[in-house]
Amino acid sequence: MGIDTMKPSMKVGVVALVGVCVILYQYHLSAGVRFDQLTDQINAGDPVVPYAAANIPNNELEDDDNNSYINKVTEDKIRAAVQWVQNVHGLSPDLQNILVAELINQFRKNRIPLPLQIKTSDDLTVKQRTQQVTTINVPVEKIPPLYIITPTYRRPEQIPELIRMSHTLLLVENVHWLVIEDAKVQTKEVTKFLNRTGLKFDHLTAPMPAKYKQKKGVKPRGVSNRNRGLKWIRANATEGVFYFADDDNTYDLDLFDQIRRTKKVSMFPVGLCTKFGLSSPVVKDGKFIGFYDGWVAGRRFPVDMAGFAVSVKFLLQRPNATMPYRAGFEEDGFLRSLAPFEPREIELLGDNCTRVLAWHTQTKKNEPSAPLDMKIYRSTNLVELKQQIV
Repeated sequence: MGIDTMKPSMKVGVVALVGVCVILYQYHLSAGVRFDQLTDQINAGDPVVPYAAANIPNNELEDDDNNSYINKVTEDKIRAAVQWVQNVHGLSPDLQNILVAELINQFRKNRIPLPLQIKTSDDLTVKQRTQQVTTINVPVEKIPPLYIITPTYRRPEQIPELIRMSHTLLLVENVHWLVIEDAKVQTKEVTKFLNRTGLKFDHLTAPMPAKYKQKKGVKPRGVSNRNRGLKWIRANATEGVFYFADDDNTYDLDLFDQIRRTKKVSMFPVGLCTKFGLSSPVVKDGKFIGFYDGWVAGRRFPVDMAGFAVSVKFLLQRPNATMPYRAGFEEDGFLRSLAPFEPREIELLGDNCTRVLAWHTQTKKNEPSAPLDMKIYRSTNLVELKQQIV
């Protein structure tokens, strides 16, 4: 429905609200500007936003209908206010002209009711007032936390892959990233990187035990890291969901919204860069009937590490749950340790396992870069850059 087809009373409210919110939003971009400072500006003759120009006394902000009112604002002050916003914070010419025209049209009528109330305490910043406008009457629901457990180790691909993953997690609400290195001490470059992300994180270490590291053949990589993550969750978390997310995988944002619903253990399809191309629960007529995976090997839970999420409360009820140091059987061993838990209890996500939301991709493994020739480059920027490269 266009604004021209609205009822007059509705149009007045919408236009007034849009005008006020746009101007308040522009002020929101200027951190630290206070309304009492704006009032001082208008008293000194400087152009400011209509709210400050109106300078409404506290006793005029409410009436019997609990509506807020703005006194008559002159056309010059409206133009000056919008022009000031345009000059200082940027406003497209088209939007500027539309806003001026609509505000003048509506504010010519004295005491226009607005569908919200603004507190006038002097200690409120413009940012706080903007939040009042944009969040009024909007129920705020508590979002359960997501704990993302990411094993990692020092290699040429480490930082690039962590960067890529961090950009995904930055788009996820209420997430706590547990980055756990297979090392005795934290890698400084990883620590610097994590501090720059703005994410809530813990940087931990968990070296693979020597007896497994020295073992010939395939090694149980990432087990010590994931068990360290489970230990952290038991000590620090009481609710939410945790998920083992390797740094070389790719994740659809919808995955994180879906796994947040997990009550016990949820599962979903994983795309694989293999001949089988897929690891997933098998669903028929809306019911779980088995597993599809390229390597079953007698596993009760033949699933990929990226294919399941677990409730924190469910884990806390199973203090002995752990991941075994058995290459190829890590997922199966961990899910078995969550007993009592049966495959029929799996919560099927990914739209009842019809969508691939996680991809077990793998970056090509590279050899370490050649050492820098210090005779030639000792006093150059390459010395510092080289410290960031493996």
